[in-house]
Amino acid sequence: LKTRLKAAAAPDRRDRVELIGVGYHWPNIGLVHDFDHLFGHNPLRLMDFERATNASDTVAGVDQRQFPPLMASYRSTLENLFGVRFIAIGAPIEQIDPSLKPGDLELIARTKDAYVYENPRALPRVMLATEWRKADFDAMTRDGNWPDVDPRRTVLLEQAPDGAPAAPAGGSARILRYHNTDISIEVDASGGGFLVLNDVWHPWWRATVDGKPTDILKANVLFRAVVVPPGKHIVRFSFHPFTGALTELTAMFSAPRR
Repeated sequence: LKTRLKAAAAPDRRDRVELIGVGYHWPNIGLVHDFDHLFGHNPLRLMDFERATNASDTVAGVDQRQFPPLMASYRSTLENLFGVRFIAIGAPIEQIDPSLKPGDLELIARTKDAYVYENPRALPRVMLATEWRKADFDAMTRDGNWPDVDPRRTVLLEQAPDGAPAAPAGGSARILRYHNTDISIEVDASGGGFLVLNDVWHPWWRATVDGKPTDILKANVLFRAVVVPPGKHIVRFSFHPFTGALTELTAMFSAPRR
């Protein structure tokens, strides 16, 4: 997996892996070997992530990989947005996801522990979208109906953003630095647009564009987006758990009591 991830590396990519049904001790091995496992073994799930993926506490058994409406198959928009490029699973994948058709995923290796597949449709970790469309994320999670848009070009948002591009134009994004709590991305947006970071949205993250604070929009149900003006820019995401928690507690205790 590490060899394959290295070969697939690109400036805009940080591909994810799924390790499913290959033993109780495997799910968090990505923390040791520096790759991102979509599920891992972690009982502290964010509610939105759990609702969208139906993630259980662990995926030690193949039967623990669930397919809720928004992620009804390995061939789904949400799976691709997560950037799941490789899947190592303890049984032939058609037994877990019978909706797959020949050629949907490529079997690239067979080890004593797992069948290893590649998803050729996995999307980059960072993308520059130049259009947006309003969407009801709760309804999408409940019903699994994804609008017919190209996620590379159009980002789904719950509300109209400030400073959206007036007309579609091209551009690119590339990762400069990626750490657990600090991410920097270079954006080249000739007509402006939306930098989409396919990491799960959380209110304790903060963002800046060229050092100036900006809002992080909840995008594509689970992910993050930032409006960027025309030109070249550096967008930084940083995690602030203490400030975020204090802000929430202050708001909670200062709210009028009924």
